[in-house]
Amino acid sequence: MLNLSSKKAQFFILTTVVIVGVFYTLSKYINPYAFVDTSQAVIEGEEPFFDNVKEKAIKTVNISARDTTTLKNNLGAYRNFVKQMASDKGYYLSFNYTVEATNVNIRMVLVSQKVTLKANFTTSRPT
Repeated sequence: MLNLSSKKAQFFILTTVVIVGVFYTLSKYINPYAFVDTSQAVIEGEEPFFDNVKEKAIKTVNISARDTTTLKNNLGAYRNFVKQMASDKGYYLSFNYTVEATNVNIRMVLVSQKVTLKANFTTSRPT
């Protein structure tokens, strides 16, 4: 009787090890296909890039000095920087601005293979 009980325990342990091994092997093959990688859309997204360019353009105007020359120099440097960054990402960015007495008008167009984004906005100059 002792011999039969020992064989049942060995069979149970062996069966458990085999089942765990099968599930582990299956999880290694199924796991890479089960999850969708959404990080690529965020990293290469045109809309977040466009929104960031717009937000930082407003910030550039707000932190620039009151004189027109400094404001134009800062916006010119910013325009060159973001156009180069857009080019590195494979986008075309048109960034135009006009400096008026109390406001700055900014016109942006971002073109990629997927979308075209446009924005015209006015921000007030620092006083």
